[in-house]
Amino acid sequence: MSSEDLTRELGLLKESIDKAMGAAVSGYRCDVPLIREAMAYSAGGGKRLRGAIVLSTYASLGGDGDAMPFALAMEMVHAYSLVHDDLPCMDDDDMRRGRPTCHRKYGEAIGVLAGDALLTLAFETAASSDLPPYRVVEGIRALAYGAGAAGMVGGQVLDLQPGISTGGGPSVHRGSNGDDPADRVRLTYRLKTGRLFETAAKLGAILAGAPATTVARAGEAGMCFGFAFQIMDDIDDSVQGGSEDQKDTLVKRVSLDAARREAASALERSIRLAGPDWFLARLSKHYLATKLAADSPSASPS
Repeated sequence: MSSEDLTRELGLLKESIDKAMGAAVSGYRCDVPLIREAMAYSAGGGKRLRGAIVLSTYASLGGDGDAMPFALAMEMVHAYSLVHDDLPCMDDDDMRRGRPTCHRKYGEAIGVLAGDALLTLAFETAASSDLPPYRVVEGIRALAYGAGAAGMVGGQVLDLQPGISTGGGPSVHRGSNGDDPADRVRLTYRLKTGRLFETAAKLGAILAGAPATTVARAGEAGMCFGFAFQIMDDIDDSVQGGSEDQKDTLVKRVSLDAARREAASALERSIRLAGPDWFLARLSKHYLATKLAADSPSASPS
C-alpha cells in the first residue's frame, strides 16, 4: 500500500470518528451547556490514531458489528488526558492543536471538570455498545486498566516526578544507585503513551472475539508502536527546539541516533507482531520509511 493509500484510509477513519464524536459530545443531554461546550471543544481535532486502531483491528479480525462506541471511548480518554496534561499543575501549556488549551479558554476549574466529564463519558459511551455483553465488559475493563495507575496515569506521574521510586518492578533495571535513568524514561514512555496504543489494539481484538493469544499479540504490537511514537515525538522536539526541552527524554539519556534506533526497532517489532493486513502494521511501516529513514531530518509523526 502506498503512502497516499494509507493517508486516504486514515482520512476516512478520522472522518467517521470525527462525525460520531460530534454527535456523541455536542448532542449529549446535559443541563449545563458550558461543560458540554468545553467537552466538545476539547474532544475536537487530532489524528484519531487510537480510535482508528480500534476500528481497523476489529475489522481485520472479522468483527461484524459496530465498534465505534469503543473507538470514541478511546479518543475521549485521550482527549481528557490532554486537557489535564495541559493544566498549570502539570505541563502548563497555552496551546493545543493550534488553538488555546481548554483551561486557557474556559478557566482552570472548567478545564479540570471538562477532563473529568470526558473520562466518565468514555465509559458511558463504551457501555452503550450493542456488541455481545461479555465482550463489552472485557473491553471496558481493558480500557480502565490502560487509562489508570497501571497505565497512562502511572506514566504521567513518572513524567512529572522523575525522581520518585518505581518500586523496582520488572520493567525497570536497577543499578547500584537506584533506577537506571534511561530505563525509567522507557518505562514512562510505555505507560504514558504506549499503554493507550496497546489498549486500542487490544480493544479491536477483544471486541472481535479473537482468542487470548491474538489479543495479547495485538496489544504488544500496539505497545511497540506507542513506544516508538513517543520517541519520535521527542526526537522531533529535540531537532526543532521544542518547548519541552526541560523534560527528561530518551534523546538526552542515550543520544539522538540511539533513540532513533530504538524507535525503528520498536516499529519493526510492531510490524512483525501485527497481521500483514492490519492498519497498525501499515502505519508502522509508513513511519519507519518516512520518519526514521537515515536521511530524514525529522522524526515527527505527521
